[in-house]
Amino acid sequence: MKKKMAIFIANELKLDFNKQFETLVDMGFEISHIPLGHTNDATIIAQKAPGFHCAVVGRENWNRHALEAVKDSMEFIARFGAGFDTVDINAATEFGIAVTNAPGMNARAVAEQALSLMLDAIRKTSLYDRAVRAGEWKATLSLSLEGVVGLLGFGAIAREVAKLLQPFPVKILAYDVVQNHEAAKALNVEYTSLDELVSRSNIISTHLPYNSETHHIVNKEFIAKLPDKAVFINTSRGPVVDENALYEGLASGKLWAVGLDVLEKEPVDPNSPLLKLPNVVLTPHASAVSVIGVRDVFEGLGKAIVDFYTGKPVKSILNPDYINHIKNK
Repeated sequence: MKKKMAIFIANELKLDFNKQFETLVDMGFEISHIPLGHTNDATIIAQKAPGFHCAVVGRENWNRHALEAVKDSMEFIARFGAGFDTVDINAATEFGIAVTNAPGMNARAVAEQALSLMLDAIRKTSLYDRAVRAGEWKATLSLSLEGVVGLLGFGAIAREVAKLLQPFPVKILAYDVVQNHEAAKALNVEYTSLDELVSRSNIISTHLPYNSETHHIVNKEFIAKLPDKAVFINTSRGPVVDENALYEGLASGKLWAVGLDVLEKEPVDPNSPLLKLPNVVLTPHASAVSVIGVRDVFEGLGKAIVDFYTGKPVKSILNPDYINHIKNK
């Protein structure tokens, strides 16, 4: 039976998917492009996704309802990015659907965005831009990228951030439950406890997965321990941050500025108090959306799909127990 593959994310690079996934086409795959716009409505997925055997998915809500709708055909889901909190891994396992992600494949692109947000927040770039457009022409004192940068999480993306920070006069600290001492040594990064990282870092960049342990890890107590006029950056997942606590830290002057590529609710709630503050830089979960980032992820996921269907080990299978639940499809 001919295999059907769906690509549910946008094609901003206007790639020819038959060429991009040429090996799969040669293997007999029929490729369809059905952009879902990262919908939170699982009903839409349930309407459009049945009948496909594998899929490249974005931040859509792949909950149990959506996965149940595709369980009779779907064999393999490739998440376009490192995060996979929008996929119900337990349900996928139960339905015999293998799930993979793209760890490290877009690390450089996300790291560039983190550095961009740091510099923007520190030097008031977006704030000045808005002021100039409004007819103002006044420069006020800003900070510099110096001092201590704390990396909350030290995976592939954070390591790329550390590389980009090498020319700057900064001391780099890292906190992670899994420690890569070889990488830390090569980048002159010092591992610390979470409390020490928070208390010493005047700039913090967050690179954590979202799970029950990281939910609101950045909260009122976290912010209170930061040095005064600290800068906070988040390019990981919105719910690792308590946005009410972040707002209070900004409004009180405890925080100098923040740069956020991710929010607790996406798209941003138009009533979010963060929108009222001038020292908040916001981007629309765009850190991985660069030419090199998108191309690298497509190439990596294409290889993962080929490996899966040719019986080779897949680099990142998130639910290896899926194999115990495979049924005739």
